[in-house]
Amino acid sequence: MRILVVSQFFSPEPGATQNRLGAFVDGLVARGHRVTVVCEQPNHPNGVFHPGFGRRPWVTERRPGLVVHRLWVPASPRKTTLRRLAFYGAFAAGVGPAVALAPRHDVLFASSPPMPGVLSAAAAAKVRGTPYVLDIRDLWPAAAEALGEVSHPAALSLLLRAERWLYRNASRVTATTAPFCRHVDEVAGRAVSVHVPNGALDELLDRPSRPPSPNGPFVVGYAGNLGIAQGLGIVLDAAERLRGEPIRFRLVGDGPRAAALRHESDRRGLTAVEFRPAVPVERVGDVLDQCHALLVPLRAHPVLADFIPSKLYDGMAAGRPVIVAAAGEAARLVGETGCGLVTEPEDGESLAAAVRTLAGDRERAGALGAAGRVAAREHARSRQIERVDAVLTEVVRAGQAE
Repeated sequence: MRILVVSQFFSPEPGATQNRLGAFVDGLVARGHRVTVVCEQPNHPNGVFHPGFGRRPWVTERRPGLVVHRLWVPASPRKTTLRRLAFYGAFAAGVGPAVALAPRHDVLFASSPPMPGVLSAAAAAKVRGTPYVLDIRDLWPAAAEALGEVSHPAALSLLLRAERWLYRNASRVTATTAPFCRHVDEVAGRAVSVHVPNGALDELLDRPSRPPSPNGPFVVGYAGNLGIAQGLGIVLDAAERLRGEPIRFRLVGDGPRAAALRHESDRRGLTAVEFRPAVPVERVGDVLDQCHALLVPLRAHPVLADFIPSKLYDGMAAGRPVIVAAAGEAARLVGETGCGLVTEPEDGESLAAAVRTLAGDRERAGALGAAGRVAAREHARSRQIERVDAVLTEVVRAGQAE
């Protein structure tokens, strides 16, 4: 098949979106498909272009079976509302013509959020008569409204209409959780969704199991976006309650809340909270191996209860007990697999108690981590690639049969 992939965020940028789409693209190429990717020139998460990018409007990279077109966007480390609108809008303005003028493909596979670029790509594909499949990682505009990113009634109404159009015109919609699938089908007015969970990175599952060091403090790690949805203030609250105990929190990553979290940690004098910069995906395993437990937090908002962060699967694959400070689907997965402990979201006292429990019973912590590693093999990212391949193949064959 000739597959056109649109995702504003893409490797070598770090992040869950890039890991998911990068794995899908690599897997599809390995299966013999010809893949073209349209994405932004890498600048995430700091809003600073990676070396070699940002000087030209269009950068093309080629390797066997894969072409990547990277579009210029107005990147900036200052994340104001107007700058975000310009950032998303510029990509949407560029990706529509890119899809319209590209050599003909059998199917478009577009990843959301953000929605503007996907809407532009889908509209161009519709005009060309190319079927499209959406990959829904977060529900927009519901998630944007929950996080306070979109609040104006007119803007919300416009985004809701765009969401409805996208789902109703899609050939298929892959979504990361079962509640997302139910929402998609309800909005589309038909059964169009396919459940494709995030899954664990195969690289982590292929690594030999490395027990954590029995010496030194008990390290609770978090690796990922330091953003609004994660509710990472819970770490500072828990660290304050655990002062003087042999426990450390290690936050690895960057994002819009990074500076504020560092400032607040310094203000409180929390010497047990350590911040480290983001690392490339190939080094994530080393970061996780250095921790005794891994934290997966979400804010206490009803919309976020439908989410399962990809870092939960990766924590399981690393063989470390996870502490899920969230409700809903993420908590349910922990209960099903026995891979860790569940605490209330944004509740520092509850998190401190869970950390103290694991630090005081390292044998139990090891057993929870081992259970997670076994369960992670059932959720390997390679299995999700097979599902995506099957969905795209079905859509292309249906189009050819018409």
